[in-house]
Amino acid sequence: MKVMYNFSIKRPNTLLWIFSILFILNLDAFSQGVGKSNNPAYKPYFDSLKKMDYPYALPILGKQAYKRGYDISYAYGISGVYFTQTQEISIESTSIGINGSEQVDLSNVIDFGPTIATTNAYTVRPDIWLLPFLNLYGILGGGTTETRVNLLAPVGLETTQRFEARSFGLGATLAGAVGPVWIAWDNNYNFVDVDVIVEPIPAFNSSIRFGHTLRNPTYPQKSLAVWVGVFYQKLSNDTRGSIGVTEIFPGFGSGNFIGTLRDWSETLPPAQRLVVNQIINELENVSNNIDSDGTIDYTLEKRVTAPFNIILGSQYQFNKRWILRTELGVFGKRSQFMLNLNYRIPGFRKTTK
Repeated sequence: MKVMYNFSIKRPNTLLWIFSILFILNLDAFSQGVGKSNNPAYKPYFDSLKKMDYPYALPILGKQAYKRGYDISYAYGISGVYFTQTQEISIESTSIGINGSEQVDLSNVIDFGPTIATTNAYTVRPDIWLLPFLNLYGILGGGTTETRVNLLAPVGLETTQRFEARSFGLGATLAGAVGPVWIAWDNNYNFVDVDVIVEPIPAFNSSIRFGHTLRNPTYPQKSLAVWVGVFYQKLSNDTRGSIGVTEIFPGFGSGNFIGTLRDWSETLPPAQRLVVNQIINELENVSNNIDSDGTIDYTLEKRVTAPFNIILGSQYQFNKRWILRTELGVFGKRSQFMLNLNYRIPGFRKTTK
């Protein structure tokens, strides 16, 4: 649509080189990718890894990790994810047309209060550890989106819209550690496709997590990880769509409301007055129980009111195949909750000559 955000890292080869050094220098505990501990209780387990001949093609450097006593996650995984989020959106400009007519800018005469967007999503995420510190994944799913719009002027009005949505995207996670604290930096682009919007809305999500992993002394493949971090989200500024008048104002009533809108429209410049009067005519039809097939076309310039918030999470690994994760977003003007069940397999063995 519109504005696409290109997220780039300056000198990406340098960044990968830094993570490679972290890996090669034997720094502790790569939580969500590679694990290692100096706790004497786990020494027999990690010593046994050094004696194993790593047979799988991925992740790259997997054999070297085993020789150094690191416990590597199985390379291939698939997750079932439930995610819900509520946040405030600020609408900064509004252009409106009707029934395909040219849109006019009404930003100076329409005043919105806080707009609250709530998303419930169910997604499937296949992923692969390409390197012990680099995970790549895809996102595919669906759900619902609900937006509560609070109109302050020209009249006071609140309306809630609920639509089905589909999502798809790609992401990557870099993981490393310093001593007993692991660090995971995740970035993804997720596109949400809603029926009333012309094109899928791109959202860029970035988060960094700092955590620690506690292993079961008698069965080190079992572990509990806890973390704290920061989550950031940026939406596409420009959203264009079309929606029926009856969908915006179901059960719209008559009374002084139409008269107030008529009086207000007379104060507008000619181009704005023409469009507004056409919309008022459709609203009057609805109020008089006359079928209306009118559609309002819109372009909104918007932003996330508070793009940052704090995240708290935990992960329980039952074994190297099954992992359960949960995460909660708090503070700021966004709240979120995630539940993720991950299943992993070791993948393909190396071909032998």
